[in-house]
Amino acid sequence: MFLLAGCVGAAEAPARFLDRAFGTPLDGRPPPPGSGEPYPNLASVPPAPPRGAPSEREALTRSLAAARAASREPVTPGGALPPPPAGAESAGQVPLRPPAAPHLAAAPRLRPEAPMAAPPGEAPGAAPELPADPGAPPAPPPAEFLAPPPPRL
Repeated sequence: MFLLAGCVGAAEAPARFLDRAFGTPLDGRPPPPGSGEPYPNLASVPPAPPRGAPSEREALTRSLAAARAASREPVTPGGALPPPPAGAESAGQVPLRPPAAPHLAAAPRLRPEAPMAAPPGEAPGAAPELPADPGAPPAPPPAEFLAPPPPRL
């Protein structure tokens, strides 16, 4: 019993460990679906599909061997890409090369001597108004904020 107590973590009592190991497996949870049904009849399994003609299997074996041999040769950067496999779903849909970069229209050139337009409501050439003196101290806070905090009881 002492050896069992050493294997159990500090958060789990030995009695709880034993109950989980040898107690009721469901412990109030619903049973798994299909546990009340009888075992399936293995005689109802459908027969294996037909293997196909030997010539079709031989052609498939040859094409897989050719693909395996082609995969061993590295593709050189910038070289020609291998053609897509025949009969693939994406044949003809995926381009072999990426599309060309789009050509954007040139932005109009700005003349440095042209004056900037004034915001609406302001006269052109007028200086903006400055805020009040930033060196002036702010107004003092109210008196209730200057009192010390109440004591903690």
